[in-house]
Parts: sequence; C-alpha cells; structure tokens
Amino acid sequence: MRNLVIKQARLGIQNLLPSLISVLLACVVTTFILLLGGYSPVAAFTNLFAGAFGNPYRLSETFVKAIPIAVIALGTSVAFRAQLWNIGGNSQYTVGAIVAVAVNIYLDLPPLLLFLLSFLAALLAGLLFGSLLGLMKAKLNANEVITTLMFDYIVAFLLSWLVYGPMMDPEGGGFPQTALIPDAVMFHKLLAGTRLHTGLFVALVLVILLYLFWKTPQGLTINMVGHSKSVAKASGINVSKTIVFTMALSAAFAALAGWIDALGIHGRLQDNLPGTLGSVAIVVALLGRLHPIGIAFSAIFFSALMVGGNTMQRFAGIPFSLVTIIQGLVIIFVICGSVFEIAHSRKQGGSHDA
Repeated sequence: MRNLVIKQARLGIQNLLPSLISVLLACVVTTFILLLGGYSPVAAFTNLFAGAFGNPYRLSETFVKAIPIAVIALGTSVAFRAQLWNIGGNSQYTVGAIVAVAVNIYLDLPPLLLFLLSFLAALLAGLLFGSLLGLMKAKLNANEVITTLMFDYIVAFLLSWLVYGPMMDPEGGGFPQTALIPDAVMFHKLLAGTRLHTGLFVALVLVILLYLFWKTPQGLTINMVGHSKSVAKASGINVSKTIVFTMALSAAFAALAGWIDALGIHGRLQDNLPGTLGSVAIVVALLGRLHPIGIAFSAIFFSALMVGGNTMQRFAGIPFSLVTIIQGLVIIFVICGSVFEIAHSRKQGGSHDA
C-alpha cells in the first residue's frame, strides 16, 4: 500500500512538473520585460501576490473568480481528452445561466424547489446543447472548433435580445438586465462582507466527481477514443455515441458554471455575462494537464492573476496588461511543452517499433 501511494505521488509530481516549468518560465520572461520597461519585478510580483491573497476579502475574490473558471475548464478537459476541441465554453455557460434565471423569476414555487429545478434545468440545457454539438460532429463531421465558436456568437446575441427585450426588468430603469432572483434561492455567503458563496462546495464536488469518473468504464472509453478512434472501433466501441456523450458532458459542466454564477454572484442576467471565462478556461484546462485536481489549482492561479493584477496596477503603477502577458506566455510554454512531449513519445514509439 505504501509503495502504491509513493508511486502515485511520483506520477502526480511528474505530471505537474511541465505546468510548473511553464509558469516559472513565464515569470522569468515577465521579469525581463519588467526590467526593460523600467519597472521593479519585486514590486510587481509582491503586489500581485498581495492583491490576490493579502487579506480575507482579496482571498475570497480569488476563489469567487476561480469557481466558474474551474467548472468550465473541467468540461473543456472532458472534450479535450477525447480529442474534441470544444472552445464554446461561453455559450454553454450562458445557456445554463439563462435557463437558471428563467426558472427562478418566472415560476412561483418554494425556494428549495426553485433551487433544485434551476439546477436540473441548467444541467439538462447543457446536456442537450452539447448533444447537438456532438451530433453535428459525429453525424455530419462538422468541425467542432467552428461550430462551438460560432455558437458563442449566436448565444451572445440571444442573451442580448433577451435582456433588451422579453426578459428585461420592467422596473430596472431601462438597463439590459432581468429581474433579480429571490434572495432565498441564492447561494449563502460563506464570509460576511465578501462575495464568496457556498457554490464553492458545488465546484469541489464536481472536481471530485470528474476525478472518479475517469476511473469508470465510460471514462476509460472516452480516453480510448481520444488516443485512437480506429483502435476504439476495433475494440467494439461506438465512437459516434461516445462523441455525442462526451460533448454533452462537456457542455453540462459549463452550463452548471452558469447556474452557479447566476445563483451565487449575479442574481440576474446581464449583457455579456460570461466575459472571457470560456477562453481562460481553455488555458486553465491545458495548464492543469486535463486533470481535475490540476485544473482546480490552475484556476486559482489564473484567478489570482486577474484579482492581483488590479492591486499591482494601483500600488506599483504597472499596467494590468502585464497579466495578459503572463497568461500569453503560459499558453506559449504549455503548447511548446505539449509539442515536445508528442515529439518525444513518437520518437520513443519509433525506436521501440524498430
């Protein structure tokens, strides 16, 4: 048992090492950029860290922003493991938020029932939306990069139409937003004076469930399809059915992120609700090596960059765009690491065959 634990720990460290190296290299390059710009790297990183973790409020904001990023990234990782490039996290998040808010403002039911119904509605909306995307890929061989990206625009326009039209709050002074969800339905706050809410526990449960899912036969099937569709077919796996299921599950996670944010933070629909969550989630999934626990830590890291960046700009006089530079550098080094790993594995495979 002890040897097994040690082996698993070593494997975990080996899997985590490329991501840590990517972050370290990004920080090193950022240091040189700061020096060239005449800024103090020590002041930059000190204020960045203090802005994200310096007091209970800032720490809570870091976790608040990490929750939706992590949940969307979990869904992204599901698709990526099957070599399905679902980059439509924004639209899937928005669909979940739309149905969650609609249930809560249009149905007159007890708070607990509204809470449960909105959860089921968001989950079902995500599953159906993802199934549609999966069917387009499996039956029509539509490129999922294009379809998921195009649906981001379609759903964004749908959200704008709703908040400017049929779902606009008649007492909202003409602002593009819906009426508020009843307070009794919202997630409870964990810390007084902060926005941190009990949706954090839902996100943690989703991390654990996905971790366990990869050990099930269905999880192994998705991994097999991702490694080789031809081998999966030869093994008797229905690849088309697996593609539909994978995209449905992937979109369901993003839709639940929309549900969590709607009931935890926003309390209503607003125009451009997801912002850049979908694109950040892609990087988080890659940096987390498509592993649920790695994604959780990666989400906290990227959230800390966003929260701490404001403090860095305010107190150190360093532009917030530095955060974007760090994010971009992390992406570059993650991709370079992935390319190196693929080339190395192919080289090993070739020498083994020889």
